Amino acid sequence: MLQRIQTIYMFLGFLVAGFYVYLAYFEIFTDNQLYGFATGIPALLILVNIFLFNNRKLQIKLNNLSIFVLIVLLGLSIYHVGLLSGEKSFSEKDIKLLVPVISIVFLLIANKYIKRDERLVKSVDRIR
Repeated sequence: MLQRIQTIYMFLGFLVAGFYVYLAYFEIFTDNQLYGFATGIPALLILVNIFLFNNRKLQIKLNNLSIFVLIVLLGLSIYHVGLLSGEKSFSEKDIKLLVPVISIVFLLIANKYIKRDERLVKSVDRIR
């Protein structure tokens, strides 16, 4: 069912991940388009995951995979921005690095609600 609360959180995570794709192509990684392409992978996984509402275990696994890819991309982004900037103070570029963190938080909240649904379905199956 698409009207579940975890779908809303996954959609918000998709929007934020899509914004990260925009930032990667035009703001952060202007010299290397491979990083920009790689940022589209979590957004695509989240979009596919929204429509897999019948298989909650697969949804949890895909969310975890998306979170892992976002963490790897965040690490690469921090490394890339740190190499390019050459400055030690807090700059505007560093604020853009919070975008994947927001997407990760939305996906973690969605996982929490998916697990809650899974527990509810298992408890109802026990009663029958």
